[in-house]
Formats: sequence, structure tokens, C-alpha cells
Amino acid sequence: MASQARGSRKRILSVPSAGLWRVLAVVCVLASSVSSPSRVMANENAPCDGATPLRIVNLNPFHLAYGVPGSHGSCVLMQGVSRVSLSSDVASHMISARSGSEQMLTDGETYRQTIGLRHGLGNGWETFFEASVVSHAGGVFDGFIENWHSFFGLPQGGRDTAPRNRLAFTYVRNGATLVDLDERVSSLGDITVGLGRKLERNHLRNDGLVLRGAVRFPTGNEDALTGSGNPSASVWAETSGPLFRPGGGPRTWSWGSTLGVQVGSPPAALSGIGERVIAFGRLGVTWALLNRLSLTAQLDVNSTPYGGSSLAPLAGPAVMLGFGGVYELSPRTAIEIAISEDDGSRHAAADFGVHVTLHWKR
Repeated sequence: MASQARGSRKRILSVPSAGLWRVLAVVCVLASSVSSPSRVMANENAPCDGATPLRIVNLNPFHLAYGVPGSHGSCVLMQGVSRVSLSSDVASHMISARSGSEQMLTDGETYRQTIGLRHGLGNGWETFFEASVVSHAGGVFDGFIENWHSFFGLPQGGRDTAPRNRLAFTYVRNGATLVDLDERVSSLGDITVGLGRKLERNHLRNDGLVLRGAVRFPTGNEDALTGSGNPSASVWAETSGPLFRPGGGPRTWSWGSTLGVQVGSPPAALSGIGERVIAFGRLGVTWALLNRLSLTAQLDVNSTPYGGSSLAPLAGPAVMLGFGGVYELSPRTAIEIAISEDDGSRHAAADFGVHVTLHWKR
């Protein structure tokens, strides 16, 4: 696999980005035309108090290849309403581990540009779509992150002694180098298509329950760790409710949670240690600070996708902490900004990440 990875670099680097953006442009056009203006005007102000989770992603390249789906919240869009989201994520990595016959090094940065589309089908149904471009590079944020960790008293994890702005994603097992990336790569990520169904309110008196299912198509490049090289399927449930709401006054605090399972296969190079089934969940608390501004603290967890490994960053569960907020620029547009950190122990999530999304509803 090492020779295959090296031999594929030219092919990876030569992926025509112009073709991808033409595809994304078509998606945007479809998003703006799938609903009639009169129908949207009638439904766009429909109440929906459900807490909206942060759409942060674990950009650790070994976990990103699996593509655990993000949450959309405990609401579905009304019939004819569409929501387009343009996201930009960047994460910095510095992980070095060795155990028995295994060793790995993840030093570099990952960038992910994503377009997402949700569309309300009516009767409690909605559909969603997501496509992305993923790049791995040496990056430029090493100095900033060292200062960030120093200021907050967080461990450097060897970052302060490693070469600056290096790209080195390697995994060695039994003397064989199975992953070896040391040059910038850019490729399509896997494409996700799914459906959501809103159920009736339940006895917990929360915001109701939404069941979602999605299929991920292997359009990414497994040699570049931008996809698993195999299709996968996911199902999950999302709910939310009021928190700290004495006297039935206006909702200021909300909680939201997600619980699901994904079935798929790892990249071929990691098939000897990979799992087929991954459980994942999220728990967040949102504070409606102002009419247009809400702040969220969120915990994302998923079981290990590499149960056959003895290395902590692969064998342990991935734990990611997220902090951010959403500001409504207008009734139709909102901007979401968040930062993420790993748990400081297993290092299965990205060391530090920044997430920005622009949401537009029609």
C-alpha cells in the first residue's frame, strides 16, 4: 500500500477542482429553484424551538475517512423550504504514538470546504445532501496553536519540538508502511444523501424526535484519506428540549442530543485494524443570549473505528469538544462559528479546529 500511495500522488494532486465547483454550482441552482416563492413565504416563519447542534467535524484524517455524519437538529424544514449551507473547516494535528508493532504520526493540517442542502418534503419529511473538497497540507498555524495551548495551559503534545508546517501522515504496522502522505493532497470527499422524518412529540415533553438515515457514496480518495473507498449507511435519532425554564417563561437554555450507528468499511490500507460498525452521539447545551445570537457547548463522541489497533489515537473512542454560536444576520441568513479541541488524552480528534458556516434559507 505504501507504494500504491506514493504512486497515486500525482493522480491525487491533479484532481480538477473546476469540475467540482461546477457540480456545486448546479446544486446551488437546484436549491434556489426547488420551491415556489408563495409556498415558502407561507411556511418560513413556522415555529421551531428545537436546539440546533454545531455542525463541527472531526478532521483527524484517520477518522475523517469514515465520515461519521453530523446532526441537523430536532426539526425538519416545512414543505417547499430549502436551506443551503456553505462551510469551511480547518484543523491542525500533532499526534505521535507507538505501541508494539504499530506506530503513527499525524502532523499537518486538514481543510474541508462543504456545501450542504436540506429541503422540506412535507408531512414531516425532509431530504439532505452534502458534498465536500478535502485537502491535507503542512499548514501555517503551528505557531498560533502553540501560543493558544500555552495561554490556556493545555498540553503541547510534542508540537513545540516538532518541525514547523510539516505534513507527515504515516501509519506503520508489522514493519510495513501502510499510510504515507508527505505532500499536499486535495480531493473530493465522500458524498452523503439522506432523509429525515419528524415524529410526534413524546411523553418526555421535549421538542419531538427526528429519525434520520443517510447513505455515503465513496467519491473520496482513500489513498488521500479523504474517503473510505467504500459505501456506508447511517441511522440516528435527534431530540432536544428546554433547560432551566422556571415558570414557563421564554426559552433561554436548551439541550440537544443525537444517538446513532454507522455501518461501513475502512480504507483498504487500514482494513486489518478497522471496524464495520461505529456508534456515535452528541450532547449540547445552547444559551439564547440575544434574540439573534445563541451560544452552544457540545460534546461529540464516537466509538473507535479501529478496534484492531493498540494505539490510543486509533483504538480509543473519539471525543471532541466544541464551543461556538450562531448569529442571525437576517430572517433568511445566519452565520455559525465554532472552535473544537480533542479531549487532551486519546487524541483521536483533531488537536484544534475552526469551523465557519453560512446558512441561507429560501
